Amino acid sequence: MGKYSVSEVKAKVIKVRMPVEEIGLFNSLIDGLPRYALTRTKEKGKGEVFVIATPYKVKELMEALEGMKKHIRKLEILGETNEYLTF
Repeated sequence: MGKYSVSEVKAKVIKVRMPVEEIGLFNSLIDGLPRYALTRTKEKGKGEVFVIATPYKVKELMEALEGMKKHIRKLEILGETNEYLTF
């Protein structure tokens, strides 16, 4: 079996903040979008979510996030981040 090479993945990571109890609804709303993004949390119980998006759909994703503010109380879009994420 050969070794796997590390390849560069191009994605935009948008950081958002909300009350912890709203994260499930937020994840469901993101999953309902037509393959715009995935969500990940870095620390349990902190209320910060990383939205990992293809660079080609960032505009549409940002519009969707703005619309979600009507449904998720205290949703804050903190913007693009360069934080290191491990999976």
